[in-house]
Amino acid sequence: MPMTPSEASETIAEKFTRVMNATPSPLGLLSDVINASLVSALIIAIGLFMIRRSSDPAALYAVLGASAVPFAVCVIVSIKLRGTREKVVAWLTTLPFPVDNLNSLLAGLGDTVELVFAKGTVIPARADLQPRLETVSDDILLVKERPEERTVEIRLGIIDSKRVPLYTNHQRWKRLCDVTEKVFAPLAKQSPIERMRIV
Repeated sequence: MPMTPSEASETIAEKFTRVMNATPSPLGLLSDVINASLVSALIIAIGLFMIRRSSDPAALYAVLGASAVPFAVCVIVSIKLRGTREKVVAWLTTLPFPVDNLNSLLAGLGDTVELVFAKGTVIPARADLQPRLETVSDDILLVKERPEERTVEIRLGIIDSKRVPLYTNHQRWKRLCDVTEKVFAPLAKQSPIERMRIV
């Protein structure tokens, strides 16, 4: 049964961190202060190398001005992403079942989904469910079936990047949305799903 906006709102953090705001957006990577610092340092290094023999003070100011651009972009994108929570709540209300612990995926921690099927529902066999998952991505894997708990455990298959974690966080969010909308929601019409958990 779909969640109401107030129910969906209660399942996620009241205030999103910078990472949680960035995860659902393809622009999220631009809000990373560390990346902005690295780009800024690179601009300064290249700029100082290029003007090392110049006696024009304007050249130095130009380099310093250019090095501030990544930080300006970072601030602008961060402000733009402040409405992310409302978008996540709106997405949750479109699903035919509630979602638990979405905070962990938004924070870049969860990569596994548990589907809990309603009592009396025949749990889909691996031979039926795995091909459906592979229509979204070959990396998605049904890793465990627990009939006694009416659950199946599915790994989204996004490997964390140590250098650009916000990029892989967004990939994981996108994959969750795709597999939920293309596989889990249609599946719930045939085999009712009580809830989905991020673990």
